[in-house]
Amino acid sequence: MKILLINPNTSQHVTERMRANAQQAVGEAATIHAFTAQSGPAIISSRSENAIALAEMLRLAACHQDGHDALMLGVSIDTGLQALREMLDIPVVGMAEAALLTASMLGGKIGCLTLGAAMVPVYEELTASYGLSSRVSKWRAIEVPSAFKVTDADPVVERALIEASKQLVQQDGSDVIILCGAVLAGYARQVSTAVGVPVVDPAQAAALQALTLARMRPAKQVSGSFARPKGRLFSGIDPDIAALYK
Repeated sequence: MKILLINPNTSQHVTERMRANAQQAVGEAATIHAFTAQSGPAIISSRSENAIALAEMLRLAACHQDGHDALMLGVSIDTGLQALREMLDIPVVGMAEAALLTASMLGGKIGCLTLGAAMVPVYEELTASYGLSSRVSKWRAIEVPSAFKVTDADPVVERALIEASKQLVQQDGSDVIILCGAVLAGYARQVSTAVGVPVVDPAQAAALQALTLARMRPAKQVSGSFARPKGRLFSGIDPDIAALYK
């Protein structure tokens, strides 16, 4: 199996962190091929930056989908998830959705942790769009800007995640925790050991869900709202995208 990972942020070191964690999760069952955006925000940290990154996400997906069995989005707010499910023939998995669904099978109340308080409302909106708000005890955020720059696990980030996770468990009644942020890939095991509840790494959850769907080989919709339109005319867009709509 071959799984395509696309990071719509332009930070290559973040792509590599996610790829390494995703590959560790699937082992020899699949190979993760990762690609990083060539234009757009270094790190998506707002709704407008997410919108800016969408076009590059669609372009990379259309360009690299051939030969892959599934696509996982290498971004914690699932940029373009529904559009890609409509556009592509292969299954598409978002990290946030995969993490929330996985966490739902590990406990009752889910505590969600991210970077930057400004992103909390964005994640709450995303959770609501998946119909999973009632499962979430609380969204919390840590403020550690250096987390976006490091290439390996950082003790400062780890300590902040552990402290916030303890609050999610002790104050908010969380049974399982999600570390929702592409740059937080690789911290789950250490945080789980310190806090005493399961901790979900979205990159690993998405990779495993992508592998499961790839093995199922689901049919692509030819009717309904996720059927890809045909016979459409475009001007000035990437030819790989235009070719899908002929």
